[in-house]
Amino acid sequence: MTDPAPVTLCIVNYNGLRHLERTLPAVRAIADEFVEILLVDNASTDGSPAYVEKHFPELRIVRLDRNDGPGAARNAGLAAARTDLVFFVDNDVMPEPGCAARLAAALAANPRAAVAALRILYAHEPDIVQYDGADNHYLGLMILHHKDVPKDEAGAEVRAVDGVVSAAFVVARSRLAGEAFDPNFFIYVEDHDFGLRLRLIGAEILSVPAAVCLHGDGSDGLSVRAVGSYTSRRAHLLIRNRWLLILKNYTGRTLLVLSPPLLAFEVAQLLIAIKKGWLPEWWAALRWLVAHRREVLAERRRIQARRRVPDRAILRGGAVPFRAELTTSPAERLLRRLFDGFAIAYWRLAAGLL
Repeated sequence: MTDPAPVTLCIVNYNGLRHLERTLPAVRAIADEFVEILLVDNASTDGSPAYVEKHFPELRIVRLDRNDGPGAARNAGLAAARTDLVFFVDNDVMPEPGCAARLAAALAANPRAAVAALRILYAHEPDIVQYDGADNHYLGLMILHHKDVPKDEAGAEVRAVDGVVSAAFVVARSRLAGEAFDPNFFIYVEDHDFGLRLRLIGAEILSVPAAVCLHGDGSDGLSVRAVGSYTSRRAHLLIRNRWLLILKNYTGRTLLVLSPPLLAFEVAQLLIAIKKGWLPEWWAALRWLVAHRREVLAERRRIQARRRVPDRAILRGGAVPFRAELTTSPAERLLRRLFDGFAIAYWRLAAGLL
């Protein structure tokens, strides 16, 4: 049996001092699994780079001049890493021992795979899976695998999935065929877009449940786990970035065939935005897309010219994977059930036309 390929661990950080105080001791405990450990810092202002320099001098810090989001930081990590395999984790993620070797072995056994992802467990409830892979719902959302399922009931086999979720995953740089994260997303959906583009060019994505990490409460001021509810900024980014993902990656035929449920979703989303006071965020998202239309269209042409896999092989139907926090009243939950029924029925009719 050959030794696993060398791996660089890359921690993406922005104002994550409170997370790093817990994450870095866990990382140090498994430091011998990595050739090097990088911290890519998105121009933090909370003193976290100085904390790392003082208490964890073995880490190499890549300092960015401004915060362009986690996607841009991962691109910087890809450029700075000294190994082909780069293990990305958010600053609130604690990998458990053996992760690197298991992920490297899965990629070695599957030469078409460009990404291998971990099983993510809640740090506050480590017997429950947060997710361990994802698929692409045809309405431009992610379907998380084994969400909130006890880990003992979630299975243990390595399997191919169609989406990348960004908390923790390994990338084989030599298999990316020039693809990288799109910094236009800033944060949210940038991982979904990255995984979808990889699948469109024929690269595979693996879920490796034997590789496990614990996930904390997410980005300060944005994460629902940290804040307890949706913020207006999160709503703006999710609305805008979903539009960006669909416009870049779906074929013209797919947009035409799926236009009825896509338009129905937009009407529902606009009504939710009005009800929850997010109309300014919705309008700002639309203005951004109009202002950047030439850039978006140029990227769309690039993606469509490179695709090797049709949308029908990558998109999935099913109930709309909304977060529960978005539908809190009885009327909202009723409308959600009705829309789910429509979305499921339409996919059964339309999937064969893509």
